Formats: sequence, structure tokens, C-alpha cells
Amino acid sequence: MDNENIIDSVEKVCLTVLVDNKADLIVESSEKIKYFTDKPLIAEHGFSVLIQLNDSEEAILWDAGVSKVALIENMRRMELDINTISKIALSHGHLDHYASMTELLHEMDRLPEEKEWSQSVSAEEVEAWIIASRVPMITHPAAFRERWSVKDDGTLVGPSMPPPAAEWEAAGAKIIHSEKPYQLAPGCWTTGFIPRTSFEQSGRPKKLFYRKDSEFIPDDLEDDQAIVIHVRQKGLIVLSGCAHSGIVNTVKYAQEFSGIDTIYAIIGGFHLARAKEEEIDRTVEYIKNIGPQLVVPSHCTGLSATCSFADEMPEAFVEGVVGTSYYL
Repeated sequence: MDNENIIDSVEKVCLTVLVDNKADLIVESSEKIKYFTDKPLIAEHGFSVLIQLNDSEEAILWDAGVSKVALIENMRRMELDINTISKIALSHGHLDHYASMTELLHEMDRLPEEKEWSQSVSAEEVEAWIIASRVPMITHPAAFRERWSVKDDGTLVGPSMPPPAAEWEAAGAKIIHSEKPYQLAPGCWTTGFIPRTSFEQSGRPKKLFYRKDSEFIPDDLEDDQAIVIHVRQKGLIVLSGCAHSGIVNTVKYAQEFSGIDTIYAIIGGFHLARAKEEEIDRTVEYIKNIGPQLVVPSHCTGLSATCSFADEMPEAFVEGVVGTSYYL
């Protein structure tokens, strides 16, 4: 039974996809799903979503795409104000989710300006002034690993350098590490670490490692997280980045930590592009059985899995397209 007192709720939410793998100028909008077709948008192998809760003028940014161009250019073409972004959340530390972050922070120009102070000003006052101007960025601490992979013959491939935390802080970010659920706003949370209890495997290849000094340690992508939004009298929206933990695990954990069983919408990358048919079938069956009103497989879901969702859940399925706004 749902217990809607576990976490707060929002009356409504708008999710606007700023970066995704696909673009389409001839799709037709509906009452709840609006497509931006005034100008062509840039599609790329990445993901980014702008979250607006209720009628707030402030927004939360989820991820930042794979290039330094698409996110900022798409926002410009859609006439979205970058300076409405009040918080940033990072799904995990892979390049296709953070590449334009530095450029975005520079565009936001949130570094504190010089001002006059009395001679008695304290260090605490100055520090509070500096912090207040910065943009909170919520990440799992494991997002900043130096990552490697291993070929079948044992050859190491790498390094894939970690996200540039110092560069982001210098550009105006306040990085907040959280391994547990973190409240972005009333009714809106990051999950932190997602327990892996299901059958899902394809999102966490065994050939991935990270380096700690001279030691190479298996990388189980513990930094993977999602955003969960509780919409009043409708249920939970689960917004994934890549769902390396598995989209089933992600949904189950959203229900567990929120105390709310009803799943209203599932949107984002499901990381099934290289999954075997059995895993795809079991995933689709599980999602179908929980009965969300909206399912939007995006980014890294892959053609086979996307088609399976479309076939098995035709009333709920919507194809992920850059520039789509979901009014939920």
C-alpha cells in the first residue's frame, strides 16, 4: 500500500529533454507531450533533462550531454534561460553525461563578484558569501574515478579521465557528494547508490576497472543514480541517466526509499543496447507488470529493447526525442 507521507510531493512537473540520441521534426504534440519543432536541434549520444517543479521559475539540470556544443546550443534554440538552473545533478561519471558541464557553468557565470566589506569581516562571512553564489551539484563520490577497461587478452585500455571536479568548482559549482538519497527540492530526490538485487547484468560489464594508485579494482559503477519525483495523486516519476544499475533495480529502489508503490512514468536511458534477448524480455515484462502510464526508453536503451517496449506497452510507450517536454 502506498504511504504518501514518506516523501513530499509536487503538484506537477515539466521535464524537457535537452540532449538525447534522436531528433525528429515531424512528430505531433499532445496535451501532455510537447515537441519542439520550430528549429532543428542537435542530437548526440548523450543525455540531459531540465526539470521544472510546479510553477517554479528555478530548474534542476540532470546531466549535460557528450559534447561541448549540444546542450547549450539546444537551450539557445529553444529559448530556455540557462540562469534558471538552480541545481545540477549528475547521474554518473561517464563523458556522455557531463561533457558540456564546464561550458555550462561558464555560461551561468555564478562566480561571486567583488564587493566592499568592513574591516571587521570574518572568514566565515566571506566563505558564506562565496558558497551562496555557487551552483550545488549533487553526485555520488565514485563518479570521479579514473576508469579503465580490459581486453580479452588482458591488455589494459585507458585511462578514461575522471570528471574535472576542480575545473567545475573553479567555474562556480559547489560539489556535494552523496551515496544516499538526497533531496533536491520537496518531492524530488536523487537516489544515491542503487542496490543491485535483480537479474540485470548488461549495464555493468565485468571488463571495467578503476585505478587506485597502482591497483586496478573492478568497477561496478556504484556512482550510477537516478532522480525520483513524487507527483501528488499520480505516483513516482523515475528519471534515469543510463540505469547502469538496471532499470528494474532503479524502479524497485525508488519504491523502497520513497515508500510509494505507484509508478507514474519511467524516462531515460535503460542501458539495454547490448543486452541479451532474455534480459530485455524480463525487463520489459517487469515494467509492463507495474503498469506505468508513460515509458520513454531513451539514449542507451538500444533499438531491440525500444521496439520491445513499443510492442508490449503501446499505450504507455513514447519514443525518446531531443526537445520533448513532458507535462506530468
